[in-house]
Amino acid sequence: VKAKKPAPDVYLMAVEEMGLEKGRCVIVEDSHIGVGAAVASGISCIVTKSSYTAEEDFTGAKMIVEELGDCDDDGVVVTLETLSGLLES
Repeated sequence: VKAKKPAPDVYLMAVEEMGLEKGRCVIVEDSHIGVGAAVASGISCIVTKSSYTAEEDFTGAKMIVEELGDCDDDGVVVTLETLSGLLES
């Protein structure tokens, strides 16, 4: 792609190339730059914080968790049902 994140180009290209509907996709990101790209693309985004990005501003993300799979410190577990809840109706 010509423009790198936080431009949405990489995500827009992915949905176009794969023939997907944006409303049926969820982007997993770990940085504010990636969240910016996801939000600009119009695709739902879940953030998994890392030790490098934990203090960043994730405004626009639909959900922020410590990790995927196992329970995080807040007792949150990300499941397929959780991800389905982030999709547009």
